[in-house]
This record gives sequence, C-alpha cells and structure tokens, in this order.
Amino acid sequence: MAESETLKRKATVAVNATPAGGGMEEGPFVCHLPSRPDGMPPEGTEWRAWRKNVEFRGHHLVLRGRTRGVDYVGNNFASAGTPAANACSYFVARLRRVASGKKAAAAAADADASDPEYELDVTPVGGGGIVDLQTRCHAQEYDAPVWDGAEDMNDPGVRAKYNDRLLRAFSSAKRQRKVARIQAERRVDASSLAAPDAMRANLVAATAGELDARALAELAGARRNIPAHDPNATNPHDAYPLRRFPLYALADRSRWKDLLAAAKKPSKLESLRANGDVDSFVLDLVPRLERVSGADAASDAASQREAAKALAFLDALLAFRSHKGAVSERRPKKRDADDADARDAAADANEELKSSDSDAFASLSWTHDTKVDLVTQRAFIEAFMEQSRSDIGTSDEPRRFVRPKASSDLVTLHCILMTARVSGWTVDVSALAKRLKMSVKDMTPLCRELGMTMGRAPGKKADGGGAAVAALKLDGEKTLRDFLPEIKKRPQAAKKRE
Repeated sequence: MAESETLKRKATVAVNATPAGGGMEEGPFVCHLPSRPDGMPPEGTEWRAWRKNVEFRGHHLVLRGRTRGVDYVGNNFASAGTPAANACSYFVARLRRVASGKKAAAAAADADASDPEYELDVTPVGGGGIVDLQTRCHAQEYDAPVWDGAEDMNDPGVRAKYNDRLLRAFSSAKRQRKVARIQAERRVDASSLAAPDAMRANLVAATAGELDARALAELAGARRNIPAHDPNATNPHDAYPLRRFPLYALADRSRWKDLLAAAKKPSKLESLRANGDVDSFVLDLVPRLERVSGADAASDAASQREAAKALAFLDALLAFRSHKGAVSERRPKKRDADDADARDAAADANEELKSSDSDAFASLSWTHDTKVDLVTQRAFIEAFMEQSRSDIGTSDEPRRFVRPKASSDLVTLHCILMTARVSGWTVDVSALAKRLKMSVKDMTPLCRELGMTMGRAPGKKADGGGAAVAALKLDGEKTLRDFLPEIKKRPQAAKKRE
C-alpha cells in the first residue's frame, strides 16, 4: 500500500478473493508475538498448524513455531468463549500493480488507456482471527496425554495397593504395625466367615446365564407343545394355518378329492363307507364340507378344498394314533426255490441286502397302504417318532421307532384342530373323545392348550344336547395369545380346609 498515492481517480482495480484451504494452506496467519521486541519470530522458525480432531471442535486451530530454544504456540479459541465454526472475522488484502500486457478485461469504458491497472488480492485470515503467540518450552505438552493401561481406581484391590504404598512412604512405624495387625485380623475373618461381597460374587458367578422366573415362564410359553401357530393372529385361520402342518406337502397323496366329491354326491359317500378304508368318524364329518364358506364364490371353493385336505389329514392322524406307537423295519423275506440255482440266487440277494447301508429295501409302515400312502406313513414316522436309543449304533438289527408321550399329545392336538377346521372351529369334544377312546376330562386340558373355550351344546340331553363342546373364539379383536393358558411362575398349593 506504499504506492497508494499513485492511484488515480478512475483507476481500475480487479478484486480476487482466495478462499481458505485448511491446514497450513489456509493462511496467511495474522499473529501477535508480544514476547519479541520487534514482534517477529527469529529466522529459521519451523511453523506447523493443525486442527483438533474432536467432534464439534474441528474449527479450533493450533499454530506452533519451533525454534532451537523455545516454541511459540497460539490458537484461535479461548476458554471463555468459542468462535463460530468457519467464521471469518479478519482478512488480509494486498494491492499490486499489473503490467501493461495483463490489463483487466473489465476496465471502465471511460478510463484513459495510459492509466495503470491494479489487482487487489483478498484472503481470509487463517483460523478466522488474530493468533496470540505464547512462549513455551519444548517439554510442555499442548494436549492431555493419553493414559493407556491405567488401573481402575474404583477397584478396592487397586486402592488398597496404593494405600499400602502411601502407608510405607509417609506413616510412622507404629502406625504401620497397627495397620498390619488390623489387616491380619481381617484375613482371618475372611477365611472363616464369608463376606457379603464375596457371597454375592459367588452367587452371581454360579447363576450366570440362568433365567429368572419371569423369563423362564416366557420361554416356556414360546415353546408350547402345540401345533405351529401365530400368537398375534386375530382369526382362527391365521392362528393355526393348515399350510404349517408338517405333512401338508403330501396332501395330494391323500383322499381329499374323494371326500370333497362325496360331500356333493351321497352315492360317493356310501361307496367310501362300504369300502372301509376311511374312518367312520371322518365320513360323518363329510357333509359339513358343504357348509364351509368364505368371502365369495372363489373363496368358498378354496375354503372347501382346504377343509377337505384337513379331513383327509384327520383320517391319517386317527389311523396313526390308533397304532400301538412302535414301528420296526421289515426286511424282505427269502423266496422259496425248487432247485439249487434258485436257492443260491436268493442267498446272494439276501447277503447283498444285509451288507447294504441303504434303507431302500427296508419297509416302514404302521397301517395298510390302501388306507394311508406308504410315503405318507414314512413321513408320519419322521415327524412324530424317534429312533429307539437301544438301536442307535447297531447296523445289523432292524431299526425301531417309538412315539414319545409329547408326540402322542401333539398328534391328539392335531386331531382336534383338523376337526375344528371342518366344523367351523367348534369341536364336539364328547364325540371326538369317544373316537379317541379318551374321557372328556382328559380332553379338556388339551383343548384349553389350544386356546379353546369349553362349553355345553344347547338343548336337553334326551334331544342330543348338553354335549361338551370346545370353540376357538377369535373374533378379530383379541389375539390368540389372550386365549392361550398362562404359564404361572410358581404353582400355588391349594389352601387346606379348616
């Protein structure tokens, strides 16, 4: 600005604004160094600038100039207040003359051609303010040091260790002997009597991972031994969908089409009854297929098909439940041979079968194949039976499958649900209990496990009424979870009568 007097009235000045770039490139920095008489750092000073790597403090700038003896350190923030991020409070302007060959294109139209042109370079001050430099020694740290591997002072053991150090360093011999005697007495007490904190630590370690009563009740409710269900469903079809039945994929191997045709043609029903392959209890429910309805004609047909499949599954379930509950493999018998060659061929075939590891020749069935398809029978065994433990590991003997009590109860629950799907989700418990050879008293808790409500059929007993019925009353408002029996945290014993 020393040549400001050479500026003419109509001189053209081009203003160039240079944005700040960050780091050392965002300068120039305007510094105030009061410790130096001339206000300038000595020659050879190495300068470095960096910003804080802290959230919401990225605009805080630290500037350091290092000399042989001391450091000049300053920043653009103060402890009393923090400037706004990216604030520009100061800038540096430099005016320089431009050569005649580099005249600005935006010169004034009425300016004289011999007038000199100027450029004004405007640059924001690095850090947005004037940096006050302080003189510091090299050994001083500017940031708080990171303390890695520091001990936890909240630990009583750590505090006791440091207390012992202070005791040995500053206490008298008499005080040290007294503290040592007290600590010895405490060690004797700790070895003979369990301290409360030690007892609590042992109990916590022993019960780690165990569930409390509430969590255990919730887990037991989620693992109920009932068919696949949706506890948040508000209608029966979504609460117990038929597609989640384990053998639903084998529905085409059943007689559901014949049962659906028998519901429309009485002659077909009489033919099935005369054949004897379908259970009589199932045939008595066939006329109810015509009363199964949906929202429209298309849904009526789909609902009737699903009900017919449920009725076919009920027939297979009843036959499976009537079985004794144990199934063994049956190997093919040797064929009778009249001559020696035929006997030798039969012996070779049996030896090959005995040495084979595959069960392709093993027959597993629990009823005649005219009643239930062989593939379906094998699927029932895999779904509801398990191999006997005494047979596991022995390959020479045929395998034996048994049905445990939990699986038998699950089969009974499936029978109740299949009957409910055909009967409009209302089951005649008395008739079904008679077919299953159970009492109504034993059937009642099983129905309640499914969320059903027990009641009596209207009418007098002489007129066929008064039978025990169970209904799944999901009307679209309450969920299935509201009807499932609550698993109590602890069974309460009945009060004794006085």
